[in-house]
Amino acid sequence: MANFATHLYGAAAVSSTAALGLFAVGLADAGQAQAYFAVGVVGGLLPDIDSDSSTPVRAFFAFIGAAAAFLVGFALIERLALFELALVWTVVFLLVRYGLFEVFAHFTVHRGVWHSWLAALFAALGAANLAYWVVGRSAWESWVFAGFTGLGYLTHLCLDELASVDLLNSRVRRSFGTALKPFSLRSPWSSLGMAGAAIALVLTAPSLAPVTEAARGLGYTREALAARLWHPSPWLTEWRGWVGERLVQLGGR
Repeated sequence: MANFATHLYGAAAVSSTAALGLFAVGLADAGQAQAYFAVGVVGGLLPDIDSDSSTPVRAFFAFIGAAAAFLVGFALIERLALFELALVWTVVFLLVRYGLFEVFAHFTVHRGVWHSWLAALFAALGAANLAYWVVGRSAWESWVFAGFTGLGYLTHLCLDELASVDLLNSRVRRSFGTALKPFSLRSPWSSLGMAGAAIALVLTAPSLAPVTEAARGLGYTREALAARLWHPSPWLTEWRGWVGERLVQLGGR
C-alpha cells in the first residue's frame, strides 16, 4: 500500500486543485478555499485510522484526547482548584489517548471497513454534520466540507489500490482489492453498523437545498465558464504584450 507521504501529497494535490476550482468559479473566497483544502488533506489521511501503528491515528487520538480534556476542564473550572483541574485534564487525556485508542484498535482491522466506499460516505456525512451542528457553518459550506472529505478519502483508497499493482514486474500484490471496495465482507457486523450510522447521519444532515440552488445559480454558459477558468490575469496580459514588443524590436534590427 502507499506510504504516509504518498497519501499526504496525493490528497494535497487533489484537494488544492478542487479548492482552486471553486475559487475560480466564485463559489469560495480565499479563506474558504484554504479551509476546504485542509479538510481534503485530513480526509486523505482518515482511512488509516484503523492502522494501530499509523502516524495519523495516533495524532488523531492525541488531538481528541486534548480537546476532550480541555472541554471537561472548562466545564469544571469554577468548581475545582487548579491542581484538581490539572489532574482531571491529565486523566481525561490519558483515558482518550490510550484507553479509547486501545478499544478502537481492538475492534478494528487494517484495510477492513474503513477502507471502503461505505466509510468514505460515512466520513463525508460526518463532516457535514460536524460542520453544521458543532462548528456552526452554513448548510452550503457544510456540504462542501463533506465533499472535500469524501474526495480526500477516495483519493487515499485509489492510491492504495494503485500501490497494489507492480507495473515494473507486471504482477498484482495480494493487497489488491482490499482498499477500494463497497464494504468489508471480512467485517460484516462492522459494515452493518457503519451503514446504520450513515443512515442516521443522513437524517440529521443539513438541507441540500443550498447546494441545488448554488448549482442552478451559477448562470455560466460553457463559453463563459471556460473564460472564467482560463482568462489570463491583467499582469499576465501586460507581460505578454511587453514580450511581444521586445521580440518585434529585436526582429527589426
